[in-house]
Amino acid sequence: MYFLLETCSYLAVSSNFTSSFMYVLIETTDGELKEFANSYFNFKTILLITLMILLFFLLKRKVYNNKKMKLYYSIFITIFLIFLLKITGLIESNAYHNVVRGIYGYYELQHNYEVSSSLVNNEDVKLTSNNDVLVVVLGESTSSRHMQLYGYNRKTTPLLSSIKDSLYVYNDVISTDVITTKALPLILTSSHKEEKNTSSFNIIDIYNKAGFKTYWLSNQRPIGYYDNIISKIASSSNYVKFLNHRDEVRTTSYDEVLIPELNLVLREEGKKIIFIRLIGTHFKYKNRYPKEYYKFKNNTKKSEKTDITNHYDNAILYNDFVVYSILKGLIKTKAKSALLYLSDHGENVYDDNSSFFGRTEGNLIESMFEIPFLLWTSKDFEYPKDFVYKPNRKFMSDYTFESLGHIFGVKHKDMDFTRSIFSNLYKERKRIIVDGIDYDKEFLIKNE
Repeated sequence: MYFLLETCSYLAVSSNFTSSFMYVLIETTDGELKEFANSYFNFKTILLITLMILLFFLLKRKVYNNKKMKLYYSIFITIFLIFLLKITGLIESNAYHNVVRGIYGYYELQHNYEVSSSLVNNEDVKLTSNNDVLVVVLGESTSSRHMQLYGYNRKTTPLLSSIKDSLYVYNDVISTDVITTKALPLILTSSHKEEKNTSSFNIIDIYNKAGFKTYWLSNQRPIGYYDNIISKIASSSNYVKFLNHRDEVRTTSYDEVLIPELNLVLREEGKKIIFIRLIGTHFKYKNRYPKEYYKFKNNTKKSEKTDITNHYDNAILYNDFVVYSILKGLIKTKAKSALLYLSDHGENVYDDNSSFFGRTEGNLIESMFEIPFLLWTSKDFEYPKDFVYKPNRKFMSDYTFESLGHIFGVKHKDMDFTRSIFSNLYKERKRIIVDGIDYDKEFLIKNE
């Protein structure tokens, strides 16, 4: 079983089996497992599994039936191996250890993370400007590496590129992690990567106290509505609607389903902030766009690599249509408004000469962290006094929390606007990703 776990992991994503796989598996439905199997299982993997099963029964028949080990001997061998792995440091690469660590880490993340509106008091929040509508579009698995808007060689974002002059496009924004349940809560709450907070307040509660009506519209399923961190945060909103309740294998729910719902919300009176959670370009990529967006295809020699890259780029193309359509709906309101779009994390799609697609903490690729981060504002939008646009600032997504308050003029007493990407007081810092890795040093060395 050990060799099976490790070898299948390496064949799929060129990495040993890490604890991060457990985060994904725990929140994976049977339909998503089918997606995984269809995408990663090939002839080599199936052959390996078959040989491992045959070898297991062969060994069982020849060894265990004839020479049974005594219980105390088995316990001694187990303890000795754990001790050896620990003192050599090899335990960090051990699949069984990572299964246990991943399950424990996931449980700790879900149950020790307090999200409570009682942490935010009315007197702690004040308005510094008079704006009406803020739309925050939360993408999924979308890498800026594959966006025309960020210099990609394919026209994957023709609509957003056509209005580039009216957008603030930030070029060097990265995510903190490659797993949604780790990255997205840091975007929406006062927790930061370097602080490891388990008790914090979220941006929705702050806007509630500021007198805004808050909305959460999602095309992702509410997995364990009150047990999943992201769903806990969403539940703070005045209005919550999930438009996708089944896994994407059984029913394909394209993100455009959110647009009519958004337009209804935009017609409601009063100040509001609307969070829109896309399914974006989450794998399986070919299920993320309708057939009319099947633009990039193989014209010459076909291969699995080109097929998957084409499907991902087509998903980016459709995502461009969705974000642009959301923006068009906002423009029609003629309110003092703004839209911020970013993704939870990026995605590796055979980038940097890698031999796999997807994400894993065991084999980090730059494109897994590179995310779009762009802002649009109406002509009469009231900017903060210290607003400045510097597109090449080094920024990490866990400071989005402060940036959302700063740009829209909603301040909590504990917010530090030197963390806002929009402030002339912004202070750059070391961008520490995953488990203590300095992003800029790690990939600067690789790229030299």
